[in-house]
Amino acid sequence: MKLSKLTIRNFKGIKELTLHIEDISIVIGPNNNSKSTILQALKQFGSKETKLDQSFYHNYETSNPVSFHATFTDITSEELDLHGIRKSVHEDSGNFIVRAIYNYDQKVERASKTTGEESHDLNYEGWDGKLGGGKDGTHFLNAFPEIVYIPAVKDASDDLKNNSQYMKTLYSLYKSVIKNLDEYKEAEEKARLLQDKINKHNDEKINYFEEEVQEFLKDVTSTKIKFNVNVSPLEDIVSTSVEPNFDFNGLETTLKHQGNGVQRTFILSIFKGFKLFKKKFNEEEKGVNRPLIIAIEEPELYLHPHLARVFKDTLYNLVDEGFFQVIATSHSPNFIDLSKPHRTLIKLNMKEDKKISVKQVNSDIYGLPDQEKERFQALLKFDPYVNEMFFANNVILVEGDTEVVALKSIGEKLVESGELEEEVYQRTSVINCAGKGTMYVVLNVLNNFGVDYTCIHDFDITEYNKKGDIRTVPSLKAALTLNHKIERLCEIGESPKYVFQHTFEAEMPEDYEKGESKSFAAYEYIKNKSIHDIPGNLLNIIKLAYKQKSNEPIDHKNHILLEYYDWENINEVKKQWEVPREDYVIRVGC
Repeated sequence: MKLSKLTIRNFKGIKELTLHIEDISIVIGPNNNSKSTILQALKQFGSKETKLDQSFYHNYETSNPVSFHATFTDITSEELDLHGIRKSVHEDSGNFIVRAIYNYDQKVERASKTTGEESHDLNYEGWDGKLGGGKDGTHFLNAFPEIVYIPAVKDASDDLKNNSQYMKTLYSLYKSVIKNLDEYKEAEEKARLLQDKINKHNDEKINYFEEEVQEFLKDVTSTKIKFNVNVSPLEDIVSTSVEPNFDFNGLETTLKHQGNGVQRTFILSIFKGFKLFKKKFNEEEKGVNRPLIIAIEEPELYLHPHLARVFKDTLYNLVDEGFFQVIATSHSPNFIDLSKPHRTLIKLNMKEDKKISVKQVNSDIYGLPDQEKERFQALLKFDPYVNEMFFANNVILVEGDTEVVALKSIGEKLVESGELEEEVYQRTSVINCAGKGTMYVVLNVLNNFGVDYTCIHDFDITEYNKKGDIRTVPSLKAALTLNHKIERLCEIGESPKYVFQHTFEAEMPEDYEKGESKSFAAYEYIKNKSIHDIPGNLLNIIKLAYKQKSNEPIDHKNHILLEYYDWENINEVKKQWEVPREDYVIRVGC
């Protein structure tokens, strides 16, 4: 059973929010935008609490109820039979759609939806699934996934308390070991003798207490009351002894003495070990094999960058192997990985009306064709810095490393000269799209994800190719088509686009030398120049890309630029080229 959709209403900072959940879902966004509230809502949804304090209600307004809705898919036959869920699933889809409504100062009302649309509504029609356990549907909690909430600051020992299923498993293993020890059998017999002696006491104070209790109960029952001590040496031995110890060069310490990074990683290792143990020894029991959802805040915290990558890879692998689902908040671009299926990135933003808005992109990349999807996923996989575009206030998209170096180096000089605020520079990410073939795919993603950007690319309309041969008409038409796709997507995203005449190098003055490494050559050239030595057209483009005002507005529409080119084949292209169909444009919901 997997959580696929979650709706939250009137809970803390969230007025209303619907999220589509995958096997691993990463929630990003500025601080104080209710990222952690999503995790807390999920934890509350699966809790035993029947009422909520006023502080849990949105803006402390209790006239509207707090409500949580969830849709679960991929339900197994075993799960259908668990506590009557088979009678509670949606008749048409077979999904388990549940809700919990908390009217202020009233007990929670839990129900499942069996008929009608699969919407997360607050009406009564269709919500007649019998969850068991009365109006508050307490039996529902036995089927609801176990939510393990790991906040940014957490003592891992909380998850290792005696009543957790993980520690119960360890206890049961140790019990089987202890029972077979001769020393334990001898201790058990002595404990029984001790227990008998204790219970044959004639203590005045205890006798008085028993008599007073008996006096109060005499009108209800004639049964004599006696308190007995029950010595359970096995439970006492195990519960006081089973704890993880960490040996570092012969020095043993307990979990609470480990760093936060180790503690948080250890929690996940316990979950993994528990799942593998149950699988290997086939000891799943009713109520124990509930699905597991890890709700973790900023998993990159407290970890060295290398260990953070290892932690991310381990977490993603555990999810891919089906151990649990993960919903995590993060401020790290390195923690995002959309290169495999069943992953989603969720971005929260606070609108002017103080309501939280949601943008999502999952591994399907808005239904892009496979080839384009793979190109985009490869870009993210091999250059994690690209993920910064999901976090930045301003994004500048360029074709390659040379342009990245140039824009950053010239941006620094603009800061030094006082023409660009340092905060604007720091909050701008210059992203290498690895060519125009990937750039228009990135544009589709950013348009749907609601990211502000500026696009800069080479026009690539030249009379001769790199070999010195005359460019053919088909070659020029292909270049023009790609330029058109980029321009059209920028128009849809209401974002500016600027073009280098032919290439970046063509914008540079005659004393510019490419060198073996174009990006290093650009750095070497720019670092020794003042801001006034930078070619005017290039400088103007870069100023505009950093959202600075310019005295020289630029209109780089393709049809305007094309008029500057005049030779036989390009003139033929102007006659033949036609605007392509817009099947390359991806619009979510269309």
